[in-house]
Amino acid sequence: MNRPVKREILRAFFLSTILCVSALPLTLRSAHADSPYSIALTEFRWTSFPLKVYVEMNQYSISDYAQSVREALDNWAKSVWNYSQTYHDISLPLLTYLLYLSNVNATSTYDVHLAFVPDTIPPGTNVVGLTNYDWNASTFEPIPPINITVTTFSHNATNLYVKNVVMHEFGHALGLGHASQVNTSNGPELMYYGSSKKQPIYPSTLDIYALTRLYAGEYDHIIQLPQDIPYIMLSEGEIPTGQINPQGNQNQYLLILIAVSAATIAGITLILVRKKRKHEETATQPQLLPP
Repeated sequence: MNRPVKREILRAFFLSTILCVSALPLTLRSAHADSPYSIALTEFRWTSFPLKVYVEMNQYSISDYAQSVREALDNWAKSVWNYSQTYHDISLPLLTYLLYLSNVNATSTYDVHLAFVPDTIPPGTNVVGLTNYDWNASTFEPIPPINITVTTFSHNATNLYVKNVVMHEFGHALGLGHASQVNTSNGPELMYYGSSKKQPIYPSTLDIYALTRLYAGEYDHIIQLPQDIPYIMLSEGEIPTGQINPQGNQNQYLLILIAVSAATIAGITLILVRKKRKHEETATQPQLLPP
């Protein structure tokens, strides 16, 4: 390849590189723009679903509490799905579970064990739910079962009360710690210490975003919600309004730029090579001298 051809290819490559790199600062700025809303992460995460959840129905429970537990777990599953669909983030596996009741379909092996007690934990305190867990420090996997204890005040607690406490404690079983805020912009923060027990409550965008970071390997971190994600409660059965994650869009845009640039370079190279070949063919043709 002669020097003019090389220069044209290098020029095209240089211009394409500038075009691609110019998009990078936008992505980097978005990645570092965090809000003041934060939540702690534990040092474990589950590696396979569905989770087997065993509920011990005892003298401190009533049959309605089984439905409260199911609704609490369903709200987590719906919130993960809503978040994934809204912000086009499929990094978090869909949360699925199998529910077992001691008086219906008992099982001998399970991932999460839930039991009801008659009083606060321990009695005389203000703790109404407690989650105990252990994990493998080398694999960051929990060691089953994770044990959840929920007080029903001798089965006098309302169904909503039990549902909210179970939902909060199940967040701990998934690997979340406590959130820094009492409220989101449209309702209570589920993972706040002492979260609401008397009004409908659901996981927030902060909770689900934190799970995406945990399941990406950010153990034992304090996670802040990016500013481009609104801090809202992910209401049941609704996909929340809000903007699509700009960082994800910018990454897609950068990939498109790279692909277009590569195609441009290939096209210019092909044209120049063809011109060179045509020129060489013309130069090698015999020249007839006039008589």
